Amino acid sequence: MLTYALLLAAAQAVPTPGTEKGFGDWEVACDNSRACEMTSLIPEEAEWPEDGPLNVSVAREAGPAAGFDVTIETGEMKGVVAVKIDGAEVVRNTPAKGGIRITGAEAARIVAAMANGTAMRIEHAGKLVMTVPLSGSAAALRFIEAEQGRAGTVTAAVAKGAKPASSVPAAIAAPQVAALRASGKPAAITKALKARMVKLAECDDAGESDPMEVSTAALGGGATLALLPCLSGAYNTLLVPFVVRGGTVAVADLDYSNEGSDTAPMLTNGWWEAERSVLSSRAKGRGIGDCGESAEYVWDGRRFRLIELRSMDPCRGSTNWLRRWTAKPVFR
Repeated sequence: MLTYALLLAAAQAVPTPGTEKGFGDWEVACDNSRACEMTSLIPEEAEWPEDGPLNVSVAREAGPAAGFDVTIETGEMKGVVAVKIDGAEVVRNTPAKGGIRITGAEAARIVAAMANGTAMRIEHAGKLVMTVPLSGSAAALRFIEAEQGRAGTVTAAVAKGAKPASSVPAAIAAPQVAALRASGKPAAITKALKARMVKLAECDDAGESDPMEVSTAALGGGATLALLPCLSGAYNTLLVPFVVRGGTVAVADLDYSNEGSDTAPMLTNGWWEAERSVLSSRAKGRGIGDCGESAEYVWDGRRFRLIELRSMDPCRGSTNWLRRWTAKPVFR
């Protein structure tokens, strides 16, 4: 087991999230461990939520022995649901917890049918619930196979070849990130501290007249997280994170951020989860939440470390945002 000091030193590198790509009516992404997932999108001319969001997703871990994991969202449907591809039934199952999950040989059979099909039909009580276009699904599978080193092997669903499963690279272990558990009480934010925060953030809309208050949380080790509301829109609020310690305040250091300026990073709809000791953000591309980016961080005593990043670029009915980065927090 790495010591906390070694973990702290090892975590200095800036995270490099995996790529998200779109192929027809499917979106796909792989994270830094080579775990990949693809999910269906509603047609560009469709309306949400009338034509969604009963997504179909296909996930696959890296490594020679990893198989497919197919999830079909069914919402509140009760009773048997039939799934057909180009008229042929591929699975019949009873939903649990809002969906159907298929693994093993059955999942592999469904994926093979998807790669060669044109449309998937979800039927309930003998009636069509929705049609999931399969345009782009084969290309998304091919992308996964390239990212995981499966192309040309017997484990591929599209880019099949004769090379044995043993030639598929192993999964990359997720990096370990040092983290402190939240403890203590947050510091009080005085008018002087808030004024200093506003100046450091160069956030003109966060003056004393702003009705939104600074939110605080104890990080542990005498440090306090302070989130200063800076800009607010219809469904997103941008907040600048600060660390208050010993009566002084400094802009928080995040090892990854897509928002902010040269002066300070920003978190969209940021909040602190004390039970998990995690700082989270969720930027919605539009109000219904079918696109955007979410991130989770832990505090290592110096700066906030990214432990998960998810995104969904197109606003086309998918509430399943795809993971592009993962790290394992090691708390002390």
